[in-house]
Amino acid sequence: MIYYQVSIFSFVLLLVTDITSLIYAADQKSVDIHLEPPYQADRSSIRPSISHAQKKPKPKFAQKMHLISSCNGSYVKTNGTTCGLKEIMIGRCYEYQYMKYQLFLTNQSNVKNCTQLYQAFESAVRYKPYCNMNMSTYEKYFQLALSGVHVINRAMFWSGTYGVTHAYSADGANYITLEDTLAAAMANGLVWCGNENHTDGFDFFSCPNNCKDNRWADLAFWGLASKTFAQLAAGEIYVVLNGSHANDRPAFRNNSYFSDFELPNFRRTGEYRVTKINILLLHSPDKNVTEKCGEKSLVQLENLILAQGFQYACKDDPEELILIMCGNQWKARECQIARHVLRQAWDKKLYGTSLSKRNSHSFLLVCLTALAEIFFLVKF
Repeated sequence: MIYYQVSIFSFVLLLVTDITSLIYAADQKSVDIHLEPPYQADRSSIRPSISHAQKKPKPKFAQKMHLISSCNGSYVKTNGTTCGLKEIMIGRCYEYQYMKYQLFLTNQSNVKNCTQLYQAFESAVRYKPYCNMNMSTYEKYFQLALSGVHVINRAMFWSGTYGVTHAYSADGANYITLEDTLAAAMANGLVWCGNENHTDGFDFFSCPNNCKDNRWADLAFWGLASKTFAQLAAGEIYVVLNGSHANDRPAFRNNSYFSDFELPNFRRTGEYRVTKINILLLHSPDKNVTEKCGEKSLVQLENLILAQGFQYACKDDPEELILIMCGNQWKARECQIARHVLRQAWDKKLYGTSLSKRNSHSFLLVCLTALAEIFFLVKF
């Protein structure tokens, strides 16, 4: 009985000590990676993140489901080309340049011809079987869309962290992801495949899920997009990885987009060369940690980066990205301290004093009361 009571006392004491240490630990900052965007945008535009377990966006093929088809105006079941593909892509191009992004994203100085861009895209795929595509299929499209573009000290890559990365990039206001470039923004989330027997040159009913005899067809667009974006990156770049994959899946994989298309294509010389690669390793709230900086696949990644002549730095869970993760999982165990600290700051802002400070005292009082009860039980 006494052993059991002492164990409870030790647990409560460690709990109080751990909470105190966590609060003080919030003041610690990394000296290796400075995660302040070169372009100081209004951070209020950061939206809550979605699940960061999303996959890299390859050409997406919709599952069979009821959709409203703008092709014939009726309900259809299809996993074919997105109806209104031309109108959507041209519209996105105009929105990108004149409304949403304008030209502040990069150092490009010219407005792209949206009709010309779509024509370059269409000529690459229309009437052509999808499984005949390869890495050269979309070269003209990417050359037109991204000519004159360089992303200096703002390029952000990701793998298994889609939601968090894009929440922090804030549509290019903080950092620029592949999906924030014109070429990718025009096509992101759309489905397309050519059909030589269709009058429109596209198959609106069924696109292949994969091409068994030509894996490059499945990689033709997003593989080239990743390669081109990597070639545009300069200065310090950032790579956001997932250190909480299920089934012990590594944060860095040899067959990932970053490994196959991005890392090999960073420029090592010239004015627009990459100088440093910063790894930001995230660990999801309420999920296990499978690896940290300096462990397992991160060691392999570090060796690859250093061997190519780039500087390397790795940081576990930068504070700003922790807040984004907690913003979407506010009730997670790891986010309780953040809730408490933020509540104190906002109370002080609103009322001149922290109302939650009383709650803090109440919490400590509960702990002390529990300790007193344990001593009482031990004594009697």
